[in-house]
Amino acid sequence: MSPTVPDERPPSCGDIVGLLAESDRRAAFAALVLGAATPREIADAAGLRPAAAASALHKLTAGGLAAFDEGARAHVLVEDAFRRAVAADVRVSGRRTGDGAGAYFRRGRLTAIPGDPAVRARVLEVVAEVFAAGETYSEPKVNALCAEWLDDWVSLRRALVDHGLLRRDATGTAYECT
Repeated sequence: MSPTVPDERPPSCGDIVGLLAESDRRAAFAALVLGAATPREIADAAGLRPAAAASALHKLTAGGLAAFDEGARAHVLVEDAFRRAVAADVRVSGRRTGDGAGAYFRRGRLTAIPGDPAVRARVLEVVAEVFAAGETYSEPKVNALCAEWLDDWVSLRRALVDHGLLRRDATGTAYECT
C-alpha cells in the first residue's frame, strides 16, 4: 500500500536541508532509512526519547520526507522526495541558469511576483506551464490555478495577461493560453 503524503507539493532542496539540519530529525530520518517504522522503533534506533522521536516524525511527515502508511500502521520514507525536490528546484530556478527566479518559490508556491522584469518573466513562464497552449479556461478555473501558486491570485492572473502568457477574451469571462 502506498503511504499518504500530506502535501502534494514536493519539498524544495532548501526545505530538505532545513528539515535535516536538526539532529533529532536527522536521527529519526536515519532510523527510517534503516527500516524502523513505528515511533518506538525509531526512538530506539535513533537513541531518542519517545517524545523527541514523535516530534521528529511529525516534522519529517509535514515536510514531505516521510509519510504514515495507514495500511501498515507505520511510518515510511517518501522514496522520491529528493528526486522531486531537485526536479522542482530546477524547474523554478530557471534550469540552473541562476536567473534569480528560484528565490520567489517556496514549496512549489510563489512568495511574491518579482519586480525585476527578467526574473518576473521567468517566474511567470514557470507558472504558465500549468496552462495547456491553445486551451480556453473559464475565469474561475484560471483563478483556481493561480490561487494554487499565490494567495494574491488576482495580481498573478493580471501579470500573466500583461506578460502575454494568457489572453483574455472580449467578454472577459474566458482566457486562452498563448
